[in-house]
Amino acid sequence: MVLGIRLDSWHTMENFSYSILRGLVDYRIGILIILSLGIIIFLSKFLRGLREWQKSVFGLERSIAQRKLVGSVTGLSLSVLMFIGEFLLATIVSPQMPSISVVETPTAEFVLSGTATLVSEEAMESPTAAATISQASLVSECIEGVVEITSPRNGETVSGTVELMGSVNVENYGSYKYEFTNTGAINWTTIAANNTLKLDESLGFWYTSNLTPGTYLLQLVPLDNTGEELTPCIIAVEVVPEPKE
Repeated sequence: MVLGIRLDSWHTMENFSYSILRGLVDYRIGILIILSLGIIIFLSKFLRGLREWQKSVFGLERSIAQRKLVGSVTGLSLSVLMFIGEFLLATIVSPQMPSISVVETPTAEFVLSGTATLVSEEAMESPTAAATISQASLVSECIEGVVEITSPRNGETVSGTVELMGSVNVENYGSYKYEFTNTGAINWTTIAANNTLKLDESLGFWYTSNLTPGTYLLQLVPLDNTGEELTPCIIAVEVVPEPKE
């Protein structure tokens, strides 16, 4: 718990420091102008204080002039140092800082086919599209008799307890698992797993009664005998409330 609090504090301080640096870089022109005016003001005070100190005769008068002179020298030195620091920050550090930009999340349609399918713009025009997802990096490979979900079908409506039918028969077979996620944010949840070869038979059950009605993605993931996940077969289904008796 203490470590987590320390890490959160560290990240907060890191973000705060980055925000300050970003502000100094973004508003460098205005800051440099203000610092230039400060240098001019303190320089004029320094010259005026120097003249007063040279003209002063009495001890008290000379002491006051000296304090003014020291104050103007201090302000002038700080202004010059800050000007140099801001200039170096704008010319050296700024190009090395990562830029912040807003990237629009691409939308694409998921299409089921018998071969590997990359989500792309072509899928958006397909009449077999079943769901809109927020990540265009999903890959599906549904091959008959090798890796496929035969029931439910892509785009089918389901409710209550759903029995999944299909095949998992890959080379160097180890096991399989099946998972689901909603289409708003891809976050797979494992339903169950098994290590038995399947040839168009029951893969297991999916209990949808407690799910919010809507479109979900369902994937069957084969694993080889080393435990490495292979390309899944992904379909989209519509979960609806169970009919009332």
